[in-house]
Formats: sequence, structure tokens, C-alpha cells
Amino acid sequence: MLKKLLFWVGGILIALSDLILRPRKVSTKREYKMGVKLGRFCEETYKNTKKKKFMIYSDYGYNLSCELLESGLPDNKTAILCHGFSHGKYKSLIYAEMFLKLGYNVLIYDHRNHGLSGKAHTSMGYYEKYDLKKIVDWCINTYGSDCKIVTHGESMGGATVLLHLEIDNRVFATIADCSYSDLRDLLKHQIKHYYHLPQFLIPLESLITYIRAGFWYGKVSPISVVKKTNTPILFIHGKKDSYVPTKMSRQMYDIKRDKKAIYLVAGAGHAASCETNKSAYEKRVGEFLGKYLPK
Repeated sequence: MLKKLLFWVGGILIALSDLILRPRKVSTKREYKMGVKLGRFCEETYKNTKKKKFMIYSDYGYNLSCELLESGLPDNKTAILCHGFSHGKYKSLIYAEMFLKLGYNVLIYDHRNHGLSGKAHTSMGYYEKYDLKKIVDWCINTYGSDCKIVTHGESMGGATVLLHLEIDNRVFATIADCSYSDLRDLLKHQIKHYYHLPQFLIPLESLITYIRAGFWYGKVSPISVVKKTNTPILFIHGKKDSYVPTKMSRQMYDIKRDKKAIYLVAGAGHAASCETNKSAYEKRVGEFLGKYLPK
């Protein structure tokens, strides 16, 4: 009986760990087609924008599939966009349009284990932050040390851009859209509301994940970075987000000392703030960057 129970619990822990480490992913082609069909971005604008596709080699032994969209303007500004969990770089095209209008070159890329990038366990921002640092390296090497770099992330991408601030001070400003404040707190919320399982499984699941992928859930805590960083941050969150609770962005905004702004979007669910009110979203981002980026 005990063996059966342990086997059952072990199976649940492996399955829960797999939800993070090996998520079901939207294919690159489907992501692009969905974006066009749902009107997330203008296909004509995308096709008419000068582009460059290339790979950047990660320190962890795989390639990161990148695409650079050029603004054609002389300003030495680049926005690096980080997509969310289970999606890919073309999910970021709705934001790319906005940054192109603001005069930025835009670099979109697939996280590890997503899109056309190499296979490695998804880590909810832990290893992804080091990949983002490699992307920043490329921008500095390409455009020079005076390049004004802004990072923008959605959901897991939001957590990634915040965690990245702990290891890299070359970013002028960061925008975190519907980021979770702490992975453990997020999982407590999700395991209760979506899977109806006891929360005591989370530390055990963290141990399983550490054995399999080398990171603890406690190390994925954007709020601990936000508390210390001096980089300006704009927090964005939909008021109807039940997947990543809106209060998580409020908590991070409250704990940050200064150089901060928050935009909570009425009627928006998870990762839908820009789609819900694109003009207001663009206005808030433009005002924030205008305040904190050097002229």
C-alpha cells in the first residue's frame, strides 16, 4: 500500500514538474497565423519592415532563434522583447509595432525550449535571464556601448526581464507585463485554483525540478530583484487576470523604491492588456520611456 502511495505521489510530482519543464508549445507558424487572424499585428507592416534573422549561441549549449526588425531611424535605441510561457517570438509582434513607432529597433527571439530555439528545460526565468544577457551582449557588440536598450516581457517573459536586472545593469528601462512576483506564490495559486491539489506538494515538486533541471523554485523570485534594482520599471497587468493574479504586479510596484510606474488595464485578462486597449497601452509606454530614457 505504501509503495503504491509513493508511486502515485511520485507520478503526480513528475507530471507537475513536466508542466513547467516541458510545456506544450505553440508552433512558430501557428503563432504567426494566429496573430494575423486575431489582428494582434499588421501583417503588411511586418512584411514591409526590414528584417534580419540569425542565431545567438547560449552559454548553455543551444541556439537562440532571433529576428531583428529595423526602424530605419538614426536613433540608437533597441527594444528586446521576451514572450511568455508556451508561446514564441511572433507573439511579441503586437509590441514590436509599438516600439517601431517609437523609433526603436526591435529584437524578438524564442526562449530556450520554445519556437526555433534549442531544446533545454524551461525554467520560468531562471536560465532565461542568462540568455537575455547574451541578447544584450549582441546589441552592445552590434550598436556600441551607447546603445539605449529597453526590455519588455509578457508573463514568463516579464519575470525574465525582471530577473535579468539582477545580473545586468546595461538596460535603461524595463517593462514587465503580467509578470508573477514569485514562482512559489504563483504555483500555490495555480495548484489550488486549477488543479485542486494540496500546496504541500510544491516544495517536493521544487526538489524534483532541482534534480531534473538544476534550479529551485525559490530562486525564481522577481520581487526580490525589484526590491533592490535602480532600473526604471513599468508594471502592466490586466485587472481580470486570474492566471497570474493582478496583485502580484501591485506588490512589486509597492516594494520598488522609486523610478516606477504601474498601469492596470480594466477588462483585460492574462497577457491581453495591449489587445484590450492598444492606444492607451502605447501611450503609457511612450510616456514612461520618455521620462526615463536619456535624450
